[in-house]
Amino acid sequence: MKIFLDPGHGGNNPGARGPNGIREADVNLDIALRTGRLLQSEGYSVRFSRVGDESVSLQRRAMLANEWGADYFVSIHCNSNINPIYTGTETFYYREGSVSESFALQVNTSLVAEIDTRDRGISQANFAVLRLTDMPAILVETAFISNPQEAALLAMPSFKQKCAIGISRGIITFTQ
Repeated sequence: MKIFLDPGHGGNNPGARGPNGIREADVNLDIALRTGRLLQSEGYSVRFSRVGDESVSLQRRAMLANEWGADYFVSIHCNSNINPIYTGTETFYYREGSVSESFALQVNTSLVAEIDTRDRGISQANFAVLRLTDMPAILVETAFISNPQEAALLAMPSFKQKCAIGISRGIITFTQ
C-alpha cells in the first residue's frame, strides 16, 4: 500500500503563523514525518511532497503522487482564522459520495479521538491537491494555529506525535 503524505506549505510559503510564533509549514512537516514513520513501521510504502523547508507547487505535489502511483494522498495542514476563537479539527475531500469522502471521515474521526479536539467534521472543497490527484485524496486540518490554546498544543512534540498517531490510525483502519 502506497501512501503519499503532503506537508502543506514550505519554502517561500510558510502558511499561517501562530500567536506563539510557530509556523504552519514547520508543524505540518513535523506531523507528516512522524505519520510517515508510523505507517512505515506498519509496512506501508510512504513518499512525501517535501522533507525539508522547500517550495513545492500545488500542481507538483499532485503530480508527484500521480507519477508514483500512490494509493492514497493525505495533505496535512493547520487551520487558521482571523478570529482566534475558532478551534477544532476538520478534513476535506473533493467529490461527494467518493472513496475520498469515506476516507476523510475515517481519518478525521480517528484524529479527533486521539487529540481530543472539537470535531468540525468533513467537507467538500475544490482544493488543487484534491482535484488534481488520481487517487483518493484528503486534506487534514489538525487544529487552529490561530487559536492560542491550540497553537500551544501544536508547538508540543507530544501533541504532534498524537496527531501523527490519529492520522496514521485512520489511514490504517481505512486501508485494511
